[in-house]
Amino acid sequence: MKKATLKDIAKLSDVSVATVSYVLNNVAKQTIPDETRSRVLDAAKQLNYVPNLAARSLVKQKSGLIGILINRAENEGFWRQFRYSQFINRLEQLLSGYGYHVVLFGLDAASPKLDIISERKLDGVFVVDVKTENFHLISSHFSVGVPLIVVDSIIDDALFYKVNYDYLDAFETMQATTSVQYEYVIIDNFNNKELLEHIAFASKLGPDSIHIMQNDQALELFLRKHEHKKGIILNEFAAISAAKYVDPANLTVICSAGCPEILPLSAGRFTFGDRKPEAAFQLMLQLLDNSMKGPDSSYIHVKADNN
Repeated sequence: MKKATLKDIAKLSDVSVATVSYVLNNVAKQTIPDETRSRVLDAAKQLNYVPNLAARSLVKQKSGLIGILINRAENEGFWRQFRYSQFINRLEQLLSGYGYHVVLFGLDAASPKLDIISERKLDGVFVVDVKTENFHLISSHFSVGVPLIVVDSIIDDALFYKVNYDYLDAFETMQATTSVQYEYVIIDNFNNKELLEHIAFASKLGPDSIHIMQNDQALELFLRKHEHKKGIILNEFAAISAAKYVDPANLTVICSAGCPEILPLSAGRFTFGDRKPEAAFQLMLQLLDNSMKGPDSSYIHVKADNN
């Protein structure tokens, strides 16, 4: 299939090639009527136009690179290793479809080495599951105006946007829509302790009824104490481990890894679909267009599909 060109878009939208270029490159000094801009964008969408990254980079003096920084803990269990596979895959698809290249970095969550970041000129950055005490060290490596979005973290800094699942809503919806009395919750282990504390609070259960995933042995010991009770578990891969020790029919899974298909059929589930990568992508586009004009709230809460 022939790749669409600016000339094709100009012909379909009945404007000049120069106007198409101004619209697609969002040239600030050109005044384009809203109706004309809409025709150009609609034509580009209809023709499945993919911008030429090299040309756009020259126009905007940008690299066309978006970084995803994944903070990794030492000796991670498989449930943590696979937790972001779907998120990264979908986010990369969305960004690539818009003409960006994605650079994935793995950082030591305890002591991140940031030299490799300094060697890259990134137009925007996603920082995933970061310790609060390391966040400002990481953010200081990026120039003012480079959008930095935090994922799966609670950071008390209104300058940066955070994209998290709406755990309060998920727990409240589960209680409101089912007659099940949940007696324990198993929480995926995050580097960001504030997020862990928030999830524990959202569950409305006491400390003795909350287990933080560390390893399979500790999980088994906890579940043996709650063998015939109803429980909630975060992360489908953690649920696979739990199903070795309890009847999966007693589990309701908050599908934070985006892979509900791997769960036993008898397990309950609350899913988010592609809402988190979609929300992160749309927010990044908004900030890339104008880093000073983002949403009013610095927290973007992604709700479950089950609402």
